[in-house]
Amino acid sequence: MKLAHEEIQDTVRLIDDAFVKLCDLVNDSSVVVRTKACVMMASYQHVEFNVMSQTFSKRIMSNLRRRLGFSTYRGQKRPTVVTDGNFDAASSEFRLLDSGACGAFVHGLEDEFQEVRSAAIDSICELCMYNDKLIRSAVDCLVDMFNDEIDRVRINAIQSLRKIGTRETLSFNAEQLEIAVGALEDNDPTAREATHELIRVIRIDKESSMQTLLDALMANMKRFPEDQLSIFRCLRDVGKRHGDYLGSMVPSLLNLDRRYLPREPTVEDSLYASNVILIANACTTNMSISEMLPKYIYRHFAYYQSKYPDCIPDLRKMYKSANIVLQGDIDCLPTNFAVTAHNLVTDDVEKYMAVTLDMLKTIGLQLERKDYTGALLTVEAADRNFEYIATLKPSLAGKSKLAILYLQCCELVIRIKQSHSSPTYAATAQMAAASLLRLSYTIEHTFLGLSKETRHSIMYFRALANITWMFGMLKQMPISNKTPFTIKNMLVASLQRMTLIEKKFNKDDNKCSGISTLRSDLAEATISPSTAKVSALQSFVNTFLPLPVFLSNPIRHTSAVITHPISNIDKPHRFVYQFPTELRVEADILNVADPNDIAIEIMYPDKTSSVFWPTADEFKPVTPYCYKLNASIVVKFAMWTETAVVEISVVRSFEPDLPGLDEYIMKYPNAKPRKTSNNFNTTATTSISEPIKYSLHPTKL
Repeated sequence: MKLAHEEIQDTVRLIDDAFVKLCDLVNDSSVVVRTKACVMMASYQHVEFNVMSQTFSKRIMSNLRRRLGFSTYRGQKRPTVVTDGNFDAASSEFRLLDSGACGAFVHGLEDEFQEVRSAAIDSICELCMYNDKLIRSAVDCLVDMFNDEIDRVRINAIQSLRKIGTRETLSFNAEQLEIAVGALEDNDPTAREATHELIRVIRIDKESSMQTLLDALMANMKRFPEDQLSIFRCLRDVGKRHGDYLGSMVPSLLNLDRRYLPREPTVEDSLYASNVILIANACTTNMSISEMLPKYIYRHFAYYQSKYPDCIPDLRKMYKSANIVLQGDIDCLPTNFAVTAHNLVTDDVEKYMAVTLDMLKTIGLQLERKDYTGALLTVEAADRNFEYIATLKPSLAGKSKLAILYLQCCELVIRIKQSHSSPTYAATAQMAAASLLRLSYTIEHTFLGLSKETRHSIMYFRALANITWMFGMLKQMPISNKTPFTIKNMLVASLQRMTLIEKKFNKDDNKCSGISTLRSDLAEATISPSTAKVSALQSFVNTFLPLPVFLSNPIRHTSAVITHPISNIDKPHRFVYQFPTELRVEADILNVADPNDIAIEIMYPDKTSSVFWPTADEFKPVTPYCYKLNASIVVKFAMWTETAVVEISVVRSFEPDLPGLDEYIMKYPNAKPRKTSNNFNTTATTSISEPIKYSLHPTKL
């Protein structure tokens, strides 16, 4: 359309004119109008670049002004000189943008209301996704918002800039980098993680600024150890984008000195791990770095690839590009790496695993021969082997953990058989049965990838635990309480369990014969309890042999690491006992199929416990089957007089065979009532994390 001035013949597009009028509303007196105007600006993706770029500057650009002819000076006509920047206020000109619309985004970002600032940030991000030319101006504006007083606005600015960086690599100068890394000191973990994600998509314009970035990341990891994995992923991309800078920094990163032989650092040092991840990824873009690396670092590359598979690049591909020949396929070690006895074991880890698995079969044969002493020695040796295998190759940690728990079940079976005829059977039977039942549920519900045969083996242990518990109760129970009604209740509960287990087995399977026989004996004893019929059930314990487990398929162990709160025995947390106390719990959840089964359990000093169920939005997916938990729970503590310690754990819920009874048995001899929150009635839980001992000190209002 034609401009609204008689001396101007230019035209302007309708969308540009509408955008200009919308920008003018950013200065409206109503916060609702200003917020809506900033939101609507994001929908104008096709506005002319000259008009759009004016929103980032409060000064009118020269190409958006039109001269209206000549001005009169002392009766003579002469042209008015208009400088680039400040202009003559007495000059006669027509502006394509109203003065209030200039710097619309700047006004929005400087608004006193956080809703307007946040809406302006969202619109800038959206427009940059459609117009690459705006990115440079947007970076300057959004980086300044990292210092906003409202955490939600700060996080929005960081995340928006990261989103822009996914479209085009962002270039940061020293000043912008200094502001960005300042966000790593934020107490909000969301802000720190967002900053890590932002650093992954930026490119530093000067090599001298690289040390500033690395120092900031190391200080972040030292102050907030729970950020370690996020920092490692950040360093992965930093190394790939700055391989040309890191070539000269390798000697300082690895503490290398040409005058001395290199000393091999420990792989458990998080600072050293950070440098190795950085260097390994830098090698993918700068092959000359591999020529200056010490020999031991190649073994560390392989170790960290197993421990942090998403942080180390494909070593075979990297070595192939650098013309480095490998000596084997297991750990990706170059041929020029000196082979030691430890390396031979590492190379043959699969064979070592197979030999150790054969020991499980040996345990079954020893139990069949009733060689209980030899079986215990084999269990002990196999347990050591599986622990060692987990350190050699972390990818086998899931199978090793499963095998270790299976060995603990076998050890309990041996103890039950050994104490069967001893006078102390009544005292030890219930403890052994409780441990065996607890382990069977732990194996079944804290591993992903269990085979059908392995599940049958675990349920078979549960059958033994049930019968052992029943006989332990009968032998410990006073004669006056041994009424036919009490005994029949125990038999009915056992029969219910055997019926459930039998349904899980194939009827044609030979392994089902033991369960079918036991179920038939229980059914007869339930109809008419007698000493002879109940005693016949004892033959199941005498002839019991563990069923084998199958570890051929990939197995992952469900676990959790609580990163907040941390143990505070020396500095108790003070709370007013008259009011509920809010606790923030953060944890890394690994290898869980359904996060809805995950809960937080607090064990009080009197051994009672409460279970709290996080909401779905408190689980943030990190990788497939892995989540970051950030939950706030409200706890009402009883009135205490002294400092006490509670235990905070992450647990996985499940439905046991016999709700109520199984939960009581698993908590024996410390079975206490449990409270649940959010009206979620779960029947049983098993811990998947190490408990955090959190000290609390009550105070009066």
